[in-house]
Amino acid sequence: MGRRTTRAYRPKVGRIITDPNTDITYLFEKIIGTSGLDFVYKAVYFSRDKHTNIFSTGYITVKYLRKGNPDIGTSFTATGKISTRNIINIESWFIRRFEDNGYLVGLPYMSEGSLRYILSSNFYYGLPEDCIAIALKEALIGLLDIHNSGRIHKYFNAGNIFVNNSKAGGEIEIKLAFEAAGYDSDPQFKVNKEVDAGDSSVPRLTNISAWAAAPEIYYTYEDSDDIENDYSVKSDIWLVGITALELAYGNIRVSDREDFDDMINKIRKSKKLPKKLEDLFEEITYPIEEEGEEEKNDGKMKKVVGFFKDKLKLGKEKEGDNLVEEINDKKGKMKRVMGYFKEKVGKKKEEERLFSKEFENVVLDCLAKKPRKRPNVERLLRQPFFEKAKDKNWFQRRVLHAKNPKPITSDSDSDD
Repeated sequence: MGRRTTRAYRPKVGRIITDPNTDITYLFEKIIGTSGLDFVYKAVYFSRDKHTNIFSTGYITVKYLRKGNPDIGTSFTATGKISTRNIINIESWFIRRFEDNGYLVGLPYMSEGSLRYILSSNFYYGLPEDCIAIALKEALIGLLDIHNSGRIHKYFNAGNIFVNNSKAGGEIEIKLAFEAAGYDSDPQFKVNKEVDAGDSSVPRLTNISAWAAAPEIYYTYEDSDDIENDYSVKSDIWLVGITALELAYGNIRVSDREDFDDMINKIRKSKKLPKKLEDLFEEITYPIEEEGEEEKNDGKMKKVVGFFKDKLKLGKEKEGDNLVEEINDKKGKMKRVMGYFKEKVGKKKEEERLFSKEFENVVLDCLAKKPRKRPNVERLLRQPFFEKAKDKNWFQRRVLHAKNPKPITSDSDSDD
């Protein structure tokens, strides 16, 4: 017998199905993402109250769950029972069952897709830092509820944080997808396309929870057949740090785990985030203009020192108190000159800082090598970066309503 091939669930837009248990009708309006081989759809639903004969309608996300999906068995006891506004719950089970024991489920419709989709569509070089604080804070509240229920997320990343801007009243929602509620929100398959198109060996962002997993997970995987027991609250926190980097830079571009580890180690060592992650992979070089500037400053310092030496030599010809007075005067001038140079260097370093110290502290805490040194979600939410976060309306204005999203590049910092 030939090998049985797996058929993808990809009905055409316009398909109409009816849930035999509820008589709710669903019209597939458009493709909004993928789940493995299968398409995920935005659907319009129509329902009628049998007692009042009143019709209601709205939008819903329809996703196909195949037989053998590990989330099918746990979602009845996990996703369905974590009642919180910050987690995407499955609203409708068994919209339709198929012969292969797979079935359709209904999820809340999240109009803007995932944060990763938002990055790939408009914010190629990362979100504004104040908007990262808002989005991550909302997702962390959902993660806290998951941890408090005794469960681990395992796949916390920008692709599992969704945004909805279609709620009545204009309020936006930012929610964390958990287990069966997750899918890749990228109907045009644009996520990381520049990287993937150029080099097929570059790890895909859609698999970031695997290749960028916490060290205790990634390096145990090769030697353990039961990796599920190695996941913990602290391995989720590691992924929060990785998600923060993706939101800050738009993507994480590495060739393999070795490069990834090298990047993380350099961030830890410098205790500072670079302007571009790619800078961490470049050899330490000194540009010509910087060398010239440094030599110029050295030359100035030598002239100043030489000037004082000449003056001090002349001072030897003077007598007693006059000599002491002039020497003290020169020492004071030297201190002022040295203070000037230190001030200039300090200002230059401050100008070079792209991210706030509060944000860098969050990333460094989450990416601590030893799990016990990483904070739990509760402690993380008490950090200044999240306590000072603005409301979701600010995210709506700066991200969803941004007419010309400004990329974070060196060019954007210069005056036109």
